[in-house]
Amino acid sequence: MKQAHLSEIDPSRPRRFWQLPVERLARRPRVLAAALTFAAVNAGAAITVLMWTVEADQPVLVTHASFARVVPVTLPQRVAVSDVVRYLPRAQTWHPPHMLPSQRVHAVGPDAPRTTPVLRMQPNAGTAPTIDTAPAAQALAAALPRDVSPEAEPEVRLASLMPFADSVTPPAIRPQARPEFPEIADLPDLDLGTLVTVSLRPQARPKDLTVPVDRITPPDIDAPAATTLAALPREIKRPVGGSVCNQRLTKAIPNRKGSAKGGSAVMASLMRAGGTDRDKSVAREIMSGNVPGFLQDLVPVEVSGRAKDGSNTKIVFCVMPDYLAVGSDRDFVRIPMGLPAAMQIASRFDMMLPTRRMVDQIYRASDLRVSPKPMTPGSQMSSTDYLVRHNATVEGQVRGASSRSGKLVSGHKKDLVLSNRLESNRGRVAIYGWHRSNGKAIQPLSTVHGANYADYSHGVRLVSQTAYLNGRPMRLADLFADPTYAGLISDEGPIPAAQLRVASAN
Repeated sequence: MKQAHLSEIDPSRPRRFWQLPVERLARRPRVLAAALTFAAVNAGAAITVLMWTVEADQPVLVTHASFARVVPVTLPQRVAVSDVVRYLPRAQTWHPPHMLPSQRVHAVGPDAPRTTPVLRMQPNAGTAPTIDTAPAAQALAAALPRDVSPEAEPEVRLASLMPFADSVTPPAIRPQARPEFPEIADLPDLDLGTLVTVSLRPQARPKDLTVPVDRITPPDIDAPAATTLAALPREIKRPVGGSVCNQRLTKAIPNRKGSAKGGSAVMASLMRAGGTDRDKSVAREIMSGNVPGFLQDLVPVEVSGRAKDGSNTKIVFCVMPDYLAVGSDRDFVRIPMGLPAAMQIASRFDMMLPTRRMVDQIYRASDLRVSPKPMTPGSQMSSTDYLVRHNATVEGQVRGASSRSGKLVSGHKKDLVLSNRLESNRGRVAIYGWHRSNGKAIQPLSTVHGANYADYSHGVRLVSQTAYLNGRPMRLADLFADPTYAGLISDEGPIPAAQLRVASAN
């Protein structure tokens, strides 16, 4: 029997172009075998998945989301998920009693569970879930952490003045009733002028009212001495004998060469220089010996007083009769310079700068006190022309007294001084002095300027490192650092050796 073609079964159905190749491919035995094999593998995989899948009615243990260790328990019966899940409690915030909102009762019991607007629309949304009372469920509930309202911090309790005992209820804060005062007419016969009435309005203070004041005696503080000569001890004087400040104290100063320039010539070559450049040139001239000879005749200043231990003490220190200058005895110019150059020259000549108290003592012991002659302030104050002009003004006041042997002159310059303030003001220079005729200094102790600053009003007076304590020679730096004797020559207390190194490093 001849097999009919598929197209002949339904001749009215139109055939597509791809159907014939597919029909031919489906009749092949290999394709049929592959399709059957794929179907068998699919069926086996489905059966395997169904066999390993957990049944829907198998109990599932859902624990609380916590880091606490859960005690394993044996569940003899099923526990529903709804019996284990609990609502999170409200965020616990402790409020002091006086900060509680109105119409709220501060309950002692646990806080209500947290609810949302969606849960409020559901029945029993705000109630705690019902927990099965079965032994397994009880054991599981015991293993879960309890919701305990946190304790208030002690600082918070103290800030709200709440008693620490939880059982004690704080008393209500209510305004006290105003006390009843008798009328003035009901009072006995009193002097109405002295009667003080109670009123909510401020009253003028009676003129005859005296209020006792408890005066507190301030502790003893080593305050700096005043900048007046009256604050200095009266025992400052010049020693009768000048042998203590002999030529041996200035042996470090080289002899002046015959070919050395005069002060006017040195300044003429530095008219366009200033600052550190001028300091270097002048320091080179001075350290080579181009110094007036009268500056090497040191003048003694004697200070007598009581040391810190109460003993009577006498200190003699030797100072230059005038400020440091360059040139000869007949032609010299007083040179202001910055702190680094001044300390370099002082170290080379085995000398030091004075303190603020020593400047006052030098002024009191001076043979000639020159009144200050300030010039017009401005940016030209540090120029070479200004310092040369001011030196001529001073020479007109002194009239050659500086070059006289043994004459101590002061008052015409501000001094570069040693001070403990330089420790906290690194890179600065300390200046003080320029006393008026009444003994008050125009320039208080100041560390405003930089270490290299110098103007026409500054001067460098050097003091020998050799001083005499009760006739015994000592290093002046040791007296500065000694707390027993430093107060006689320093109103800032002891000046340690480290502080002297700070001044030299500037």
